[in-house]
Amino acid sequence: MKKFVFYFLTALVLLTFETDSSYSIPTIPKYDENYWTSEKMKKAKPLTTRNNEFRTRSGVETIKNTTDFSNEAKSTQPFERVDQAKAIPIGLLFMSKNGEDFTCTASVINTDDGNIGLTAAHCLYDQNTQSYFDNVMFAPGFDNGQPDPIGKIPIAKMVVTNEFLNNNDDEFDWGMMLFNFNMDGHPLKDFTGALGFQFQPGDNVPTTFRGYPNGGNLENCPNNGEVLCTWQGVTTLTDDFYVVADLNLGEGASGGPLMLNYDPNVNLGILYSNYASFDELNDQLLGPIYDPIEFQALIGDLTL
Repeated sequence: MKKFVFYFLTALVLLTFETDSSYSIPTIPKYDENYWTSEKMKKAKPLTTRNNEFRTRSGVETIKNTTDFSNEAKSTQPFERVDQAKAIPIGLLFMSKNGEDFTCTASVINTDDGNIGLTAAHCLYDQNTQSYFDNVMFAPGFDNGQPDPIGKIPIAKMVVTNEFLNNNDDEFDWGMMLFNFNMDGHPLKDFTGALGFQFQPGDNVPTTFRGYPNGGNLENCPNNGEVLCTWQGVTTLTDDFYVVADLNLGEGASGGPLMLNYDPNVNLGILYSNYASFDELNDQLLGPIYDPIEFQALIGDLTL
């Protein structure tokens, strides 16, 4: 009888802790609060942009979600910051791996938690080492080589889509982070504002992009990886990506938001994709098409 009870309790424990493998488990990164000196920030290199070449993904089976989040997967409007200081929701993302330091672009998005940001998955997870980056830090409002007075925001958790994690799939090159920020009980979005988000707005979408290109051909931008630059135009929709023809943003702009209804007076807009990769063969920028259920699930994973 005692053996039966033991086996029953063991089975119950295993059932209790069985996890849904449809999504990645958020990772808590290694972070040294003294790591990002001014010198290290200056020497950090823009992360190499993924070259897509619109390759066929034959044999790659994407992992489908089995949980219904449809009632929760709602779009949101931008959140205007409470504090009218200079800080804005778009900034430079810093990360390190094996002694090398890199940069990307990231954004604060409008969630109930108020401390969640979005960027490209390859800015959080390094496929070469099959591990998340270390010392990931966000500098909102970073411009012309100078961080905003709000400071350097550590990342408490990171998560990327399972399709990118397991299959290195460019179509799912987006991920999220939880900021380790609390000022007098307020989350980061109260000081930076936050981008709203919308899913699959369609074809020929008037769009604003903001990010930190290093190299490339963006006009009216020094393209040095230190200045927050802006592009405005139209994206077209394919089966796999949002596309901008004849636009090369070089390195460092990965993760930058593609936005609807951008208002330069408050530095806010509605995010619907991010710069993920560059199709060198056809000379075009590629942004993923977000799955609303998976998008909401990643937010939920970070805030559990």
